[in-house]
Amino acid sequence: MTPAGTAAGADVRAVTRTPAQTQRDFRVLVGALARPGTVGRLDAPPGAPAVTVPVAGLADVEVPLGVWARPGDERWVSALYAATGAPYAEPAAARMVLALRPPGPDELRALPRGDALHPEHGARLVAAVRALRTAGEPGDVVLTLRGPGVADTATLAVAGLDAEVFRALHEINDGYPAGVDTFLVAADGAVAGLPRTTRIEMGER
Repeated sequence: MTPAGTAAGADVRAVTRTPAQTQRDFRVLVGALARPGTVGRLDAPPGAPAVTVPVAGLADVEVPLGVWARPGDERWVSALYAATGAPYAEPAAARMVLALRPPGPDELRALPRGDALHPEHGARLVAAVRALRTAGEPGDVVLTLRGPGVADTATLAVAGLDAEVFRALHEINDGYPAGVDTFLVAADGAVAGLPRTTRIEMGER
C-alpha cells in the first residue's frame, strides 16, 4: 500500500510524539526487547492506534517504512509517513514494517533478515494484536519463550494473531544473527518484544 492522499493535520498530530514521550517510549521498547515475555506499557495516543507509537518514535527519513493495512487504515498510513518523513517501501524491502492487520506467514518470510555480516539489515516488525497477557485465555496463542533475557522460560499469551505467524517468526529467526525483531502492541498500549534471539514454542488455549 502506498501512502494515500494528504494526511489530515489532526491525524498527524495524533501520531506525533513529543521529545519526552519519545524518550519514554524508547525506554519501554528497549525493555521489551531486553526482557522477552514481559508486558510493558506505552501511552496510547488519544484518537490514534497504539501500534503507531513505536513507528512514530523509531522511523525517520533514513528508515524505509512498509505497511500492511486494512481498507480504512489509509489515514494512519498517511499520517505516519507525514509525521516521520520515512521513505515509502514495500514490506519486502523495508527496514521497519507496521502490521495494522494480521500478516500472513508467507508475507513474514519475505521480510528482509540481513545476514551474518549485516544483521542490522533485518526488518523491525511492529504488529497490532488484540491483547497481551502473561496467562492465556481461550483462543489465545500461548508462547513459551527461551533465550537471552529470559531466566529459564517465559510465557506470553497473544490474542489477535494465529499460531502460524509465530511459527514463521521462529523459522525466520532460526538463522541468527540474521532475523527480524518484533514488537507486539495491543490497543491499550500493552507491548511485548520478541527479539531475533528468542526461541519460540507455542500452543493454543
